[in-house]
Amino acid sequence: MQHVHHEKDETIHRNELGESIMSKLLTKAGSPPPVQLPSRKQSAHKGNFGRVLLVGGSRGMAGSISLSSIAALHAGSGLVSAAVPDAVLESVAGFHPALMTISLPCDSSEFSQLAWSELRSRLSDLSAVGCGPGMGTGAGSRLLVKGLLSQKKLPLVLDADAINVLSLEGWLDDEQFARSDEDAPCVLTPHPGELQRLTNASAKDVSAQLEAAEELVRRLNFTVVVKGGPSHVVGRSPGDANDTAIQVWQNTTGNPGMATAGCGDVLTGVVTSLLGQGLDAMAAAQLAVWVHGRSGDESAARHSYAGMTALHVLETLADIADEMTSD
Repeated sequence: MQHVHHEKDETIHRNELGESIMSKLLTKAGSPPPVQLPSRKQSAHKGNFGRVLLVGGSRGMAGSISLSSIAALHAGSGLVSAAVPDAVLESVAGFHPALMTISLPCDSSEFSQLAWSELRSRLSDLSAVGCGPGMGTGAGSRLLVKGLLSQKKLPLVLDADAINVLSLEGWLDDEQFARSDEDAPCVLTPHPGELQRLTNASAKDVSAQLEAAEELVRRLNFTVVVKGGPSHVVGRSPGDANDTAIQVWQNTTGNPGMATAGCGDVLTGVVTSLLGQGLDAMAAAQLAVWVHGRSGDESAARHSYAGMTALHVLETLADIADEMTSD
């Protein structure tokens, strides 16, 4: 992992209320982004930057899906909606005024089995969808994950409880959900424990986890983010579904302070956002991991490893998001 240079860089931006404020960046990236988004034209409008949906949340876990959804906004998405159980709708809606919410049926605290039938009709206008943070693994959540996996026209990110559902159901043991070159991509973003449950590769053995991720890519043509210090992205470039060459990319940003609740939820939103802005799966995952770590490095400089939280990473993402864009 490369060292981060601590140099002040003053930039003017606006806070959530539109007030002009000064931000002092305390760090500069020690490495350039692996890929970049195109620069934004002066004539651009929100429709140019994707409409994405984040699906998740449950009573007691409203923060998870809120972090993901706001991260998608901070990563540049034009429109972001959160589809959540009705029991937590007001909580999620209250986190950010620019976030749209969709109420889905629930059983006391989690999605009910009616949730998928409500959601499926809302997918046609979307650019990408992310699913899993805080949703639980009940029957309603399982139907949602299966429904989203079964459709292959919309780029999909699965994280957290969505990955736990895959493990419980064994849905990746065969190739029923494999992606071809003609299908929209699917990206998995497991932490080591989730990947162990999914593949039986020990969470303490990075080499085994990378090998397990490569096998998922080989069989299913998914892209897999293997979180850790450092994180890796395993996948193929577009058009290489029949190629035996699999790329394993190692990230150069991030720090131990990011080992805190909610940081993975932020990453889920960034990956979803970049897919919705038109990047291919490998590029979206690489750039998301890089800027996520870059936000973590700036957050650590502003606060501390021990004291920083996912909220700090989320707020910093808004300050440094333009580093993803070409000049």
